[in-house]
Amino acid sequence: PPPPPPPPPPTPPPPPPPPPPSPSPPPPPSGGGNTCWRPIPEYDGKGMTYEMDHVAPFLRFATSATLTMTTMPDMALAPGPSYDYVAEADAVIANMATVDTAGELDEIRFFDGKLNVALGLIGTLLLGYGQSIEEIMLHSFGETSAVHDAGVAVWKNKLLNSRIRPTTVIHELYPEDSLRLNDNMTVRGKHFQTIVRTMSHSEFPSGSAAVCAAIRDFVDALWPHLTLTVQGSEVSYSDAPFVILPNTLMANVPLTGAVNPAPGGLSA
Repeated sequence: PPPPPPPPPPTPPPPPPPPPPSPSPPPPPSGGGNTCWRPIPEYDGKGMTYEMDHVAPFLRFATSATLTMTTMPDMALAPGPSYDYVAEADAVIANMATVDTAGELDEIRFFDGKLNVALGLIGTLLLGYGQSIEEIMLHSFGETSAVHDAGVAVWKNKLLNSRIRPTTVIHELYPEDSLRLNDNMTVRGKHFQTIVRTMSHSEFPSGSAAVCAAIRDFVDALWPHLTLTVQGSEVSYSDAPFVILPNTLMANVPLTGAVNPAPGGLSA
């Protein structure tokens, strides 16, 4: 008999399914988008651009043992805010547009440098109240410890909240818009930068607010126990008189040389 017919060829496997579409980029941070912190493009003013990772990420593990003088505050004291990012970004742009005098720029740069505040206080103790070197050293140790502890606590909370910076929001919302900023300067949104450098960590809570509150609380707690004298006469401490002298008495901050922007002095 004739040989049996060959078996039919095997059925080819079905074609593989098409690859899934690439994930779409996160929506702008105006209504439920990706609001986690991310690096900010920076410029050195000499043609170089760079991005920095988050400052001090290890501080998410900080405990009371990390601090100098106190216990770690409850992180629930600063829960994550519900920002309206469009309104907040617009407010930043509008506020920057109002800065148009040298005095305003001096104030911004002065308070951006926390060392200016610290040394301004020491200069006031020395020049305004005739303090002894021992009292100045006591003040310096306590203030530095307060600033250290406040900085550690606020950085720990920044890492827990991980909130986007206004600079990033403006880059994403208004990349091609022409924005009017300080000194009537105009830039495209994608090139927006703040007057002083935005630090490379998340937005909330405010590190400046935490550090300055710690300095205020320390001064209000310690200075009543110091022997304060003006023109040889002992005076009682009050938060109303000068904590940083007027610039007519202290034109520049000792050591840093920063311009003192306070014609009327500053109080606690």
